[in-house]
Amino acid sequence: MGRTKGRHADGTDVPTSGDPEPATTTDAPKDKLDVILQEIWVSRLATEQRLGTITMELSILKDDQKKLTDRMKQTETSVASIPLDHKEHKTAIEHLQQVEALQERVKDAEVRSQCNNVRILGLPAGKEGLDARQYVEDWLKALATDGLSTHFTIEKAHRIPGRRPPPDSQGAKLQGS
Repeated sequence: MGRTKGRHADGTDVPTSGDPEPATTTDAPKDKLDVILQEIWVSRLATEQRLGTITMELSILKDDQKKLTDRMKQTETSVASIPLDHKEHKTAIEHLQQVEALQERVKDAEVRSQCNNVRILGLPAGKEGLDARQYVEDWLKALATDGLSTHFTIEKAHRIPGRRPPPDSQGAKLQGS
């Protein structure tokens, strides 16, 4: 060390005029503080950037959660309506089964009611006029000369809707149903 003029009250040497001034104790910490502040600033920028990314990702997650919540509500509504649909389908099936049973009963009644019917095929078309019952009765009485009894009653007579026989058909055929 160089010569000193004396000592300061804090115990440091007072330099002489020819000695270079020593580095102050505050210069070194100032450089260190600048480095630390720079590191804090860089860290803060990185943190802000990460925070922005996290905020954006949270926003996306929030939107996804809302979409899932809406879909779940729709699914719950659909599932809740299934018992109603099931009941409606069950009722429709029961009604169809009742219709089928009624159709069978009607068919059976038709077959049973035809036991006393006589179907006559081959009568000339259009000759009955307005009273088909009287025409058939007169026609059968004309046939009775062959030994058939003339004591009978015709309750109804009508043409069955459908295709007319060809004009060259002759005679009549009796067919019991």
